[in-house]
Amino acid sequence: MSSKRKVTLKLTSQKDLIKAESDARTFGDLKTEMKDIKWDGMRVVVRSTKNTLQDDGALLSAEDFVLFLVPEKVKSGMAKNKLKDIATANYNDLRSHASHLNKKKNAGIPMSGGTEQIRKEVQAYYNNMNPASPKSAPVGDDRIAAIEEARTKINEAIDTIIANAGSATVVEDATEYLIKTSVDDLDKEIQDIKKSLKL
Repeated sequence: MSSKRKVTLKLTSQKDLIKAESDARTFGDLKTEMKDIKWDGMRVVVRSTKNTLQDDGALLSAEDFVLFLVPEKVKSGMAKNKLKDIATANYNDLRSHASHLNKKKNAGIPMSGGTEQIRKEVQAYYNNMNPASPKSAPVGDDRIAAIEEARTKINEAIDTIIANAGSATVVEDATEYLIKTSVDDLDKEIQDIKKSLKL
């Protein structure tokens, strides 16, 4: 009797499901078998158990299973809010960064005024955060902290959405492999994930 079972992958980046037969015992074996899949930078979640596969030695189900692949690096609006140098930033960059700080850090930076006024307000915000070095704003450190905080919240949001998602029901048949949950339902779950992460 064959030890192969059906493996279905749902990627956030495409509509169609990827289906394969596999006799892989571990996650590492599956990655080796499915070389065309870009596993790096992906969070791989077993739909039935809501467990995340991380270690290559993790054992896979002996039954048919469905995996969600969700990018770990979320494309967000962070890039447009980066500010390399307050002293040389233009009006649009300063205003965008001030708006970002107001939304994410509750900074209370006034948005009225010209370039120099906003520059002064942004610099004052950073000076108040780090009075020991008034000439340099800790923009890099602030970004790292914001990214780490966002990563934690994103992972919690993904866990919550996956935990609340319906489970896939596999209909056993000698020749047919059916997932009771439709592709549209899976896409809706993915869209919910993207929406909650503001992708």
